[in-house]
Amino acid sequence: MAVEFKLPDLGEGVHEGQVVKLHVRAGETIREDAPLMEVETDKAAVEIPSPVTGTVTRCHVEENELVHVGDVMFTFDAAEAGRPAAASEAPPQRTATTPTPVVATGGHVSGRRTPASPSVRRIARERGIDLSSIHGSGPGGRVTRADVEAASGGAFTNPPKVMSAETATQRPPVVEATPVTPLAPAAPRAGTNPLAVEGTEDSDEYGMIVRQPLSQARKTISNVMSTAWTTIPHVTDCNDADITELERMRREFADPDHPDRRLTVLAFVVRAVCRALQSVPILNATLDESSGEVVYRRYVNIGIGVETERGLVAPVIRDADRMTVGQIADALEIISSNARSASFGVNDTRGGTYTISNAGAMGPTRYSTPIIQPGQVGCLALGRARKMPWVVDDEIVPRLILPLSHSMDHRLVDGGREIPYIGHLIEDLQNPMRFMI
Repeated sequence: MAVEFKLPDLGEGVHEGQVVKLHVRAGETIREDAPLMEVETDKAAVEIPSPVTGTVTRCHVEENELVHVGDVMFTFDAAEAGRPAAASEAPPQRTATTPTPVVATGGHVSGRRTPASPSVRRIARERGIDLSSIHGSGPGGRVTRADVEAASGGAFTNPPKVMSAETATQRPPVVEATPVTPLAPAAPRAGTNPLAVEGTEDSDEYGMIVRQPLSQARKTISNVMSTAWTTIPHVTDCNDADITELERMRREFADPDHPDRRLTVLAFVVRAVCRALQSVPILNATLDESSGEVVYRRYVNIGIGVETERGLVAPVIRDADRMTVGQIADALEIISSNARSASFGVNDTRGGTYTISNAGAMGPTRYSTPIIQPGQVGCLALGRARKMPWVVDDEIVPRLILPLSHSMDHRLVDGGREIPYIGHLIEDLQNPMRFMI
């Protein structure tokens, strides 16, 4: 008897998604909890694990196909689904062009699934570690990222930067074209591969082109940005904050209770933003156009812009105003880990009341015009901090300066409210002892 696996609920209000990757094909076996497929929906990519151990008798979808919640994705052999895979069973042979799926154990202890987050499970799979062999140090025996790192003999290197999908050294090289005679099509230099992108080759009246369909995430981002720009009157205020003392305090700080905790400048900025929002609550409000009312929120949820392979997302730190700088730093570490493993869900990006975009993590950018998210009235972009000549007590001295670009919704916020807000923020950053209050 065949068992059908249907696309499960992917989050509140999400009804469809695009198949990004299939980890198995018809005729292949898979263990329970191993990655089955990846579906991109809204602004998040969701990895869907296999619900059973068994053999795939039919795959009903293809990569890049648009699917809907409730659609049949796979059919499993019911006889195989209930039988645990033997340790000696080898994965099926695949062609050189199709990667072998990562097969991991289900992580069961005495018939019970080992508790762990999706990101931790993915890390364990990548390192070939059986979760059931790890004694979890988290609540209720939950296996943490630190447990997996300890079991594998070391921590991950090169963690992703918030708002940074690639560094300058990862950018494609500039390709010089060989001089040609007038009216002749330009030819690339020998041995180069200019503008190498995936897609369908085509041509227009000027030469060769490559057509690439928008991903589901990019379509959503495009629609949200278009709505934000055309419906919210943006005004951007650019300023600088002298964070020399903050940086000195940050580098000298050591927490004996949390020796592995990594305090970043961004953690202090989040805390300063929360304090400023409490001082000027209109920046944490929203406009209900249907009723013509201003809705003041008594909670502060900060969205953090994170650049991923599939585009910009903004996972939310909920109740950030109730957190210390250290707790905010821990939350930022979780966001980075989830960005690395693409394991955050759609709901993790919702409910934000204010957004911070750490554009400076990508490179030497200074000022910009951050786009306000619909339902919010403010967005702060951080540029790249750098040492600059600065006047202190009538003397020019080198100071570490952080560029700040703050966009506000001019329907609700004008200079009389925005200037006190940004002033409060800068004063906190320039006087880090305020964070002790």
